[in-house]
Amino acid sequence: MDDGRVKAFRLLKPPCVELSQAALRYKVSKSTAKDLLKCLERLTETLLAVSHSLDAKLADYVFFPLSHVFGESKELPPRLLERALSCLRLLIRQGWRDRLSSEVGKQLLILLAFLAGGSATESKAKQVDEDVAAIALDCTASLFHSSVASSLGSHSAILAENVPLLGHTLTVILDAISNPSATKVRLAACTSLHALVDGIADEDALRNFFPGIVSCLTKILSSGIRSKTPWKVLQVCIQLFDQILRKILTDDAIPSAVVPDRTATADKNPTNSWITATASQVKVALSTVLPLRYHHRDDVQEALFTLCVSVLTDCRMALGNCNSMILEALVALSSHAGSEDGQRRSQRLQQIFASNLDLLEVLKDSLYDWTVTLPRVVASNDGTRQTRTLEQLSTALQLLSAHDLDMRALNDLVTSNLRTSVASAIELSSTHAITSVASESAEVSRVLQSTTSSGGDHIFTPVIFDSTSQGNTMAGLQMLVEQFERSTMSVALHRSLTESLQSTTGNEQIATLWLMLQSMVHQSPHDSEIEQWLNLPSDHLEPLAEEAYSFSLEILDRSAYDEAVDWRLQALSLEVVALQAKHQGQDFRPELVDALYPILERMGSNNAALQQHAVTCLGIVSDRCGYPSASELIVHNADYLVNAVAIKLNTFDISPQASQVMLMMVRLCGSAIIPYLDDLIESIFAILACYHGYPRLVELLFEVLNAIVEEGAKASPRAIEPATRTTPSPRRPYKPTTIADVIARLHLVKNRSDRTSPPSTPLPEPDPEVSSTPEPEPEPPQPSSAENPPPQSKAHTLIHMITQQTTHHLSTPSPPLRRLLLSLIASSLPCLSPQSTIQSDDDTTFLPLIATLWPHVTRQIFPSTSYSPPTTPPADLPTLLTALQTLTTLSQHGGSFLLSRFSDLLPQLQTLYQQLEQGMLHEEKTLGRSRTSRGIKAKTWDQMVGLVVSMVEYVGITREMEDGVFEMMGGEPLARGRDGVRGALEGVNPDAVWLLEEAKRSRKEDGWDEELEKRNPVIEGWEFRSVNF
Repeated sequence: MDDGRVKAFRLLKPPCVELSQAALRYKVSKSTAKDLLKCLERLTETLLAVSHSLDAKLADYVFFPLSHVFGESKELPPRLLERALSCLRLLIRQGWRDRLSSEVGKQLLILLAFLAGGSATESKAKQVDEDVAAIALDCTASLFHSSVASSLGSHSAILAENVPLLGHTLTVILDAISNPSATKVRLAACTSLHALVDGIADEDALRNFFPGIVSCLTKILSSGIRSKTPWKVLQVCIQLFDQILRKILTDDAIPSAVVPDRTATADKNPTNSWITATASQVKVALSTVLPLRYHHRDDVQEALFTLCVSVLTDCRMALGNCNSMILEALVALSSHAGSEDGQRRSQRLQQIFASNLDLLEVLKDSLYDWTVTLPRVVASNDGTRQTRTLEQLSTALQLLSAHDLDMRALNDLVTSNLRTSVASAIELSSTHAITSVASESAEVSRVLQSTTSSGGDHIFTPVIFDSTSQGNTMAGLQMLVEQFERSTMSVALHRSLTESLQSTTGNEQIATLWLMLQSMVHQSPHDSEIEQWLNLPSDHLEPLAEEAYSFSLEILDRSAYDEAVDWRLQALSLEVVALQAKHQGQDFRPELVDALYPILERMGSNNAALQQHAVTCLGIVSDRCGYPSASELIVHNADYLVNAVAIKLNTFDISPQASQVMLMMVRLCGSAIIPYLDDLIESIFAILACYHGYPRLVELLFEVLNAIVEEGAKASPRAIEPATRTTPSPRRPYKPTTIADVIARLHLVKNRSDRTSPPSTPLPEPDPEVSSTPEPEPEPPQPSSAENPPPQSKAHTLIHMITQQTTHHLSTPSPPLRRLLLSLIASSLPCLSPQSTIQSDDDTTFLPLIATLWPHVTRQIFPSTSYSPPTTPPADLPTLLTALQTLTTLSQHGGSFLLSRFSDLLPQLQTLYQQLEQGMLHEEKTLGRSRTSRGIKAKTWDQMVGLVVSMVEYVGITREMEDGVFEMMGGEPLARGRDGVRGALEGVNPDAVWLLEEAKRSRKEDGWDEELEKRNPVIEGWEFRSVNF
């Protein structure tokens, strides 16, 4: 050991002598600060090398040259002072340790206080460097941990001469903590204060410093949330607050004889008056510090939690008046923390309650106060306060439910205020506004077709709390209800909700049903588990579920369009029905008699939120009842729905919900449900006959009929009736009769008159080189009377009846309705055509239908009954377009049966075509010619061309009609390469097509100008009028 000290001395002597000489020369300006810095750096390196061999004497030896440096501290740069203080810190920690003399310690305290706080007469901002102050305070902390504490604070009584020195040092430290300029200085000052409080064993002296310390810490912590105080400073200051309280006001520091004796006047022990006065001041200080429980840093919250636990457990005698607010802070800290931190803190609180049962009554009183203020808090616009209050209530209930306490006094108040709070939140909710949908039926159909009950999760969207702030409120209320269900207050809550459900109205009723729904959601899984493993009944929940379900069915039985029923109440009722289906599973199937129709009725609502709720509810019900899809659910329960709809239609209920439900049924089930709708279709036409003056009602009913026809048309022929002939035979176009055809016909007549029986084989066809027209097919043999054709299917009969009855309503003045009816007719023809069914003699019913439809459809194109050519283009082009589409479909399925009718109509079609072509050309000139985006006039012209092509291909034309067809199709349609035009014209007369193209080509080669030809000639100012031959 001596050899190590000698070696250390030999190593320290050169840098110490060098530093001493440099410091002395610096005083007389013969040396610079740079020389001093080099000497200090060499000394620092040597101290670090021999730090394990340092002792008090070597520290005194090294401190001698350093004292010369500190003597010139006012003139030295901050970097040099930092290096010197670093050397001093090594001497305190490794050299003097516990052998520092009292005099040296006092001198060092004075020096360090000066370096950390500067001169009392000059500005600290100009005189004190932050790095110097930080390292000086660090040295002060090391000094208090060393033997100086034995001279200044560790004795039972501090000498009177040391009190001013400690007071000044404490003032410098507190000023550094309060200075917001540098975080590093504040943290170093907190470390020094911690060492000072920990090093002073004289509690009487510490009590003298207590007010100043608490005042400084309170000032910093009270502004922690409002200001930008670093979280690390807040954490350390809270820990200092905890330290000083446990050292001054702990139960061990207060003699037991002092508290009850209010006349004690001992000098060294705290009196009752001092404790009372101090406790009241500390309570005020804590009230300003406890708001930090809402700080965003978990470290600050953890430090505050430790402080509150110390007040409850270590300072019960002195700070018992703070129990209420301390408990409130602890509950808040245990509620909004993370899951692990919150659980750990709650367990610590349970341990505190187990050791002090009186705190449970305090918490119970706090729960009462929070419950009283809950409606007012929820009614405010402060979402943060709402969330905090709800979290506190939930945590308090969770803590109290673990103990057997009598909560009957709070039952009525809690249930009433909880319902009022939910009603207030609903009042503030913005979801009462109804969001309409553009097309209810189409949108719902797409949603239902894309959603299968077996796949995906069915989750209801919130109907009363949808915004971010309201969503947090809803989560808080749900958590609160969950805690109620786990407590002994659940039975009273159920009873109160059940009794008030029917008696309340408006938002109160919505709040009651929502609370019942949440109780069922949070309680049911727990009960199911108990019933499964312990076979225990859940009788306390059954009345609540039964009452909620019964009330929900009453609400849903009322009309969805009844303005007296809030749509949010209907949506919550749908959630109750879905929850009941979840609990009962396939046992819920008998309940579909009452529940299925109301669900489908809400699917036709114009409220998007209610509509989506109904879709979700239907998915849940179909899934829990064991159906593979919603369509299967509707099909298997079609009798229930048909009866429900029939009751409304038979009573002439003209409200739109019946038609909407029927529309949804057809969209979901497709053609499978059509055979069940015969009575309903008759009821619909009966209503149409009585209420044809109500446009919206008529439109809704025809939407249903149109859906029936569309679903029947979507299905394959086998879906309506099994077919034996799946490939329809196309109708040959009409060909002009030639001499060869006449000769062949005469031979056929002669042979039939000579024979008693018809020929077994048809006559050979004429030579194709003689005539291009094939011989007409022989008439098929007529079936015998014993061979009756099979009866028509019910679906075919219903669609036939709908199509025939629809014609009577084409005279409606509503253009949208006329377009709907025309589309219905066009959709029905493919499935009524003979090519789609097995009956070969179906022409006996189909052709009369064609004859019935012809005048009604053509009247939509030519309103005049005499078929006079229109003088102006039709104004309602959308209706004309739909009528042309329907007439095209009619021509495709009517075939040659319509030849004479088209022959009579051709002049009017030519005139209409010219008008449409002129409108199309004018539109293209105005808007530009584009294949992707075409106007209504161009689309109507396209459809007119398609009509003529279909007439040529399916109906056929006579020789008299040939010129008119070529006049229409030989111009723009043929020039533009319109689909089907060339093939149709070549089928009639290919030579004429070639002649048209050659004539147009020759004119173009000769420079013929089509626009110039259209102009009338002008000679000497006289314009010749155009002449039409």
